[in-house]
Amino acid sequence: FYRLVACAAPANGECGKPFVRWADANLTIGITKMERAYLGGKKKRAEAALQRAIDEINAAGSAVQLTRNDGNPDIPILFLDIPSRSKIKGSGFRALEGTPISGAGVRVFTKDGVIFKSVIIFTTGLQIRAYESAMLEEIIQGLGLLTDVGGTYYESHSIFSQSSNALTKLGKQDIMALGRHYPPR
Repeated sequence: FYRLVACAAPANGECGKPFVRWADANLTIGITKMERAYLGGKKKRAEAALQRAIDEINAAGSAVQLTRNDGNPDIPILFLDIPSRSKIKGSGFRALEGTPISGAGVRVFTKDGVIFKSVIIFTTGLQIRAYESAMLEEIIQGLGLLTDVGGTYYESHSIFSQSSNALTKLGKQDIMALGRHYPPR
């Protein structure tokens, strides 16, 4: 499971992607852009989803510790007024402009296996009830565990489920994968 989510390796197979990690596991994360379409209940739900995800990840027992910083975080989160299944615009990141996005996604920038920036983007097409699950999943993927997992079993057991936004807590395998990627100190 770890190799599947960390490097897209099928069972007993070779990695399909390189392993990528942050050099420092003490990271800042924050909402740096919240467009007008999210004001009101959506903003409150987004703020709560971020705090729950930070608490869940910090309690998982890995070396990763996230601190909220909406100024200039390592992992900025953008709530853009664009529909799902469209092209990113207004992100402030030239490399992202014009690239496709579904309901929510993360883009990870690396050099020589080291992550130097992860950018999480939410669109107006993601339903508010999916914020908690999507926030947790995108943050975990922004830590370098980039591969979604298919299959009905994972819909109720893993944040990496490709077909479900039902979970709002890390599953046992998710916690193991995070701890293996960032071993406790």
